[in-house]
Amino acid sequence: MFKVKKYDGFTLIMMGSSIEGRVPYHVALYHVDGVLIDTGSYLGRWDLLDYAAGRDILMAVNTHHHIDHIGANKLLLDRLRIPIFAPGSAVPVIAKTQDIFPYQMELWGRPEPCPVNPLGPTVHTKNHILKVLHTGGHSPDHVVFFLSEKGWLFTGDEFITERPNAARKDEDASQSLRVLRMLLELNPEYLMTSSGTVYADASAVLKRSLRYLEGIDEQIRAMKKKNMSAAQMVVALFGGETPLKAFTGGQFSRENFVKGFLKRCR
Repeated sequence: MFKVKKYDGFTLIMMGSSIEGRVPYHVALYHVDGVLIDTGSYLGRWDLLDYAAGRDILMAVNTHHHIDHIGANKLLLDRLRIPIFAPGSAVPVIAKTQDIFPYQMELWGRPEPCPVNPLGPTVHTKNHILKVLHTGGHSPDHVVFFLSEKGWLFTGDEFITERPNAARKDEDASQSLRVLRMLLELNPEYLMTSSGTVYADASAVLKRSLRYLEGIDEQIRAMKKKNMSAAQMVVALFGGETPLKAFTGGQFSRENFVKGFLKRCR
């Protein structure tokens, strides 16, 4: 699946692999004034090459090193000579073959190693300047891109949905809360997320999400005092586990989400 949707001033590109007749996980990238923000999955690389070949792309920038955000890097560099930039600590990771889980191979494929350049504090598009802000929540190398004059915040995986209820094994709720507060300080007007959802009234959305997560934190603390297990908390909070737990071999689950909050209780 490869879909393009034009907005006033930027383009949303959606990628996804069909598994048993449906797309279980979408990944979004954005074309902003000559700059690609992320390059999506390796399995979707040829579609992105076709899209980019007919347009004047100055560069591509990666929000972080995860494979669903860097998949077309090498092809764009080799075929179209589009320079690729990524957070400094992500540069050596992207330059190597990454170890991935079977579900990641099925959803996105394994990207080819690619030489990329380290991002500076800003990215110059044709007509604007994007601020590069290190957030380090979803992954230690993660950055977001902010066009302050328009209030556009490209969040990558730092903000995906207003009410998240599942997480990777290595995610920490303390970091998620810290990043939300950091993003709120920017007072953005729009959020462009890696799920493909574009949120207007961004600051209000961030505030609601922060209240939601703070409420989850309080409930988990109360349940911990009752000696409830993480699995029991999942049932109490969400009615049960997400099917993605089985599909990902436990790498992405509601139990991981709960355990991310339990780390704050130690």
